[in-house]
Amino acid sequence: MSRPLWLRFLVISVFFSVLLSLVYLWMIREVTTRPGDEVQRSMYLFIARIVEGNDYAEGLHRVQTYRSESPAIALEMWVVNADNQVLASSVKGEKPPASLLERKKPDAIHEVVARGRFFSGSAASAIVRLQSSEPVYLLVNNPGTPARGAFLMMGVLFVITLIAAILLGLLLLTLYLRGRSAEARRVIQNMEAGDLTARFTSGRLDAIGGLMQHFNAMGDEIQRLVTQLQAIEKKRRELLQELGHDLRTPLTSLRTAIDTLTVHGDDMELQERQEFFNVVNSELDYFTRLIDDLFFIANIDEPRYRNQATSLDLCDLLKAETGHSVHNQQQTGQPIAFELQIDASCAQNGHINGDTYLIARLLRNVFDNAASYAQSRVRIRLQVLADTLELVVEDDGPGISSDGISRFGQRRDTRLMFAGLPSRQSGISLGLGSVIIKTIIELHGGHVRIDNGEARSEFPGARLTLVFPRFAQNLINTDG
Repeated sequence: MSRPLWLRFLVISVFFSVLLSLVYLWMIREVTTRPGDEVQRSMYLFIARIVEGNDYAEGLHRVQTYRSESPAIALEMWVVNADNQVLASSVKGEKPPASLLERKKPDAIHEVVARGRFFSGSAASAIVRLQSSEPVYLLVNNPGTPARGAFLMMGVLFVITLIAAILLGLLLLTLYLRGRSAEARRVIQNMEAGDLTARFTSGRLDAIGGLMQHFNAMGDEIQRLVTQLQAIEKKRRELLQELGHDLRTPLTSLRTAIDTLTVHGDDMELQERQEFFNVVNSELDYFTRLIDDLFFIANIDEPRYRNQATSLDLCDLLKAETGHSVHNQQQTGQPIAFELQIDASCAQNGHINGDTYLIARLLRNVFDNAASYAQSRVRIRLQVLADTLELVVEDDGPGISSDGISRFGQRRDTRLMFAGLPSRQSGISLGLGSVIIKTIIELHGGHVRIDNGEARSEFPGARLTLVFPRFAQNLINTDG
């Protein structure tokens, strides 16, 4: 705790201690000096009854005899008439105090006029009118006892004790805050040094402990965000490295083809020049698809795709995309035959909840990927299960390796080249197509499986299975 803050606490504490002390002293004063309560009035009337029941002098003597057993109570008494003439006295040779004689006397018999508190130990006095044909008054004066000093001492000790308790509390608070401050510096220094797991020790239920728990919660959130940012940064670096690897080969191919055409183009035969131009066009098409896939992956998680999810008829969309793929294959000169098989029940039960653009893109990637590996045929089967739709796409190609199966949906380090495939299949992208397929199906609550078909079957190649959850509202309607 800094010195200005400590002094501020000290001033505030002393102020409140003095204020409480004044309140305490005022309460003592009220208890010890307030006149007129029934107890002391009864005491004065008791003395007056003894005095007026005998000769005045004899009555005063009797009261003094009773008082002798309690010597701590100093008591001086006089009996005077209306003219303040002393008729009897318990103190020989002493007259009543002038302040007592000048005080207004009561009018009614046994009326008491008192000042001070009889049992307080401080000065107290009273005037009582005795029962008599002429006005006669009993004057009682209690000059006080040494107990008054004890009351003052009690008040002083209370103030000292209160101030000492406050100072002790400030000392303990200072030591506690100093320890917490050292712990806070240690935690912050560790976090600055890169240790995001540094936390305050918990277990205290005071306000500072609660604040430390909030700080720990904030530290957990910061650690989560930093970890997430580190993961994103790692993926970004990996993507840049993958792009560097993937782009190097087609760029080299383009440069070689263009340089060859520039230097030797005039000397080449027409068919040879056309092959080089085909290589250039193929690599440019590859660049176009690559850039399109990258932008699509970057935007696939945007909220607008989730907000636009509606009920889709997967059967109709599947027929449209199959026709589109057939048309594209016919343009290549080496068309692939697509066989579409759909369950009869799909007309009523083939709905899913999703975004039309994303599902169309998913089907297009699946069909293009199958056509790239197929020799001549691709079979597409859609069947309705209990609460899902299962789409199976298989081809008659060479199949997919075990490493390709394990890395499906992940970006590859390099561009895959297949020398045994036709030219249109020789260059496969760095895995962005499988990333798109896996991301879209998981975004719609489904999952994907990939394996190879039976070796002796009509479709021994890759077999991709997409499982979609059926639209819930459609399930309710069909069950009802």
